Amino acid sequence: MFPRPTPVPPPEERALVHPDVDRAFIGALVRDFYGRVRADSRLGPIFAAEIQGDWNPHLEKMTDFWCSVILKNGAYSGRPVPAHLKLKQVQESDFDIWLGLFRETAEARCPPGVAEIFIDRAERIARSLKLAMFFRLDARPAE
Repeated sequence: MFPRPTPVPPPEERALVHPDVDRAFIGALVRDFYGRVRADSRLGPIFAAEIQGDWNPHLEKMTDFWCSVILKNGAYSGRPVPAHLKLKQVQESDFDIWLGLFRETAEARCPPGVAEIFIDRAERIARSLKLAMFFRLDARPAE
C-alpha cells in the first residue's frame, strides 16, 4: 500500500489592498456587470424572472458579497448555494456566459493586476456553484 498523501490546503485568500478598490469601486463594478447580465439574451430573462421590480436590494447584496470576497470585510452573510439551487432554468453552460461578462467588466473597470484577482475569485465561485448545482453522486450508473 502506498501512503495517503497529506492534503495541502489552498493558499489563504487575503484581502485585496489597493487605493482604488473600496466599496464604491466594487459597487460600480457590480452595477456595470449586472447591466451587462440584464442585457444578455440568455441570462437577462433568468434574472428578470427572479428579480422583479427594484434591483437595488439585489445590487446592494451583491456589493456586500463582493466586498466580502475581495476586501474580506464580512459584509455578506447570505448563503449563495441554496439561492442558486432553486434556479431550475439555469444550465451549466450559463456559467460560461456569466464568467465572460464578468471578465469583460473586470477588465474594463479594474486597474492593472486587480482584474486578475476579481476574475480568479469569480472563477472559483463559479466552479463551486457548478459543483453544487450539477454534480450529483446519485447520477452514477448502477453497478
